[in-house]
Amino acid sequence: MSGSFVFHGIDNKVGTTMVAVSVAEALASIFPEKKVLFLALNGRESTEYVREEAESIDSLKSRLESRMLGEEELKAHCRNVRNLFLLGGVGNEEEERYYQPELASRMIELAGKSFDFTVIDSGNRLDNGLAFGALTAGTERYFLLTQQETLLSRWEKRRPLYENLGITPKAFIINNYMENDIYPLEYVARRIGADKDEFHKVAFSYEGRRAEIEHKTLRRDAGGAFAQDIVRLTESLVGGAPERDARQKRRKLPWKSFI
Repeated sequence: MSGSFVFHGIDNKVGTTMVAVSVAEALASIFPEKKVLFLALNGRESTEYVREEAESIDSLKSRLESRMLGEEELKAHCRNVRNLFLLGGVGNEEEERYYQPELASRMIELAGKSFDFTVIDSGNRLDNGLAFGALTAGTERYFLLTQQETLLSRWEKRRPLYENLGITPKAFIINNYMENDIYPLEYVARRIGADKDEFHKVAFSYEGRRAEIEHKTLRRDAGGAFAQDIVRLTESLVGGAPERDARQKRRKLPWKSFI
C-alpha cells in the first residue's frame, strides 16, 4: 500500500497546511511500519504547525535541477520522528519564482521511490511553479474550502480555469465544518457542482489559533471532532481502515508528534 496525496486550497487561509500535516501524522500513526513524508510544494515553508525548525527544499534545489538528488540524500535532508518525515518548502519566498513545475514533478517521483506515502501541501496558488507542478503531477488531488460565500463564489469563477488545465479534484474537503452553518453540505455541494458523496468534512475547532501559536496540529486533541474527522479522512484516502489486528498493534505503539 502506497501513494501520494495533493492537498490544495480554493483560497488562502482555508487550513490546507493544518489538514495536510494532520493527515501525514495520522498516516504515520495508522501505519507505523510505513515511511510517510510531508512535503511542502507551494512557495512557502509551510512549517507553522511544527515547533522545531525543519529543513527547506532550498538546500536541494541545485541537486534537483541537475538530477543528482538520490533517495538516501532526500531522506537525510528531512527531519523525522520515527516513520514520519518532513521537508519544508521555499525558505526565501523572494526566490519562489525560480522554482519551475518540473522540479516539483521530480521531487514527487523521487519521494515515491523513497517513501510509502507522500502528503503534499500545494497551497492555493496556480501561478507558483512548485504548486502547479504538484497539481499536474499528482492524481490524488483533494481541494479544501469552507462554508463561506466568498470561497464558493471564488470556486465558481475559477472552476473553468482548473478544468481547462486538466486539474480536477478526486474529492473536496470542507474544513472548519459546522453542522448548524447557514450553508449545509447539500447547498455547498450544489454550488460546487459535485455530489455530496464527493465531500469530506473536517470539524471546526476553537483551538485552531492556539495550535498555530504553539506550532502543533489539532490531532493532539485525540477526543475532539477534528481529530476524529482526520482519522476518517485518512482512512478513506487509503481505501479504508487497516485490519483489526494491525489497528490493535498500532494502539500499543506510543506516537510522538513533530511537536
